[in-house]
Amino acid sequence: MRTDRFENQAAFDLLAQPEHQRLLYGALKAANVTRGHPHFEDCVTTAHLTWLSAYQNFEPDLPANLVDFRKFAFRRIKWRTVDYLRKQTLRAQHQVPLDAAADMSVIPMAVKEREWLLTDLLTALLDQCKPGERIYLTEFFLEEQSVADIMHTHGVSRRTVFNWRASLLKRATDLYQQP
Repeated sequence: MRTDRFENQAAFDLLAQPEHQRLLYGALKAANVTRGHPHFEDCVTTAHLTWLSAYQNFEPDLPANLVDFRKFAFRRIKWRTVDYLRKQTLRAQHQVPLDAAADMSVIPMAVKEREWLLTDLLTALLDQCKPGERIYLTEFFLEEQSVADIMHTHGVSRRTVFNWRASLLKRATDLYQQP
């Protein structure tokens, strides 16, 4: 790799030749970038820097292998330009226009905050529950089983399940009202 300042100047002097300017703009055209393209100026700058990079990374001596260098530089410029445009397209797809940003709501964050508060409350409640209350909490709220299913699964009466629910609600109310 050649990174000497004089070598860089030689690369740009070589690029200044009309046939190499045609090569550069031909590579841009091969990447579907013409003068009317919205990123034309940026792509030309990228192409100039890619030319310099190709010049620095080309191993054989240049005056003897200029034809091979032209092919190498053309491919490099074309594919670097395609990569640049792909990145610009991806960046543009993920941006929200300013007029649409004003209409965006912050409500989803409020919903998430409520979910986090509920998760904290349920975690604290699970730590303080008695075994029957824990059964009711996990199976009724988390597994969405009915009272009859809880009754049959654990072999208890309906009244017992309702007592677990009442004591769980009392414990939750006490926990929720703590400062």
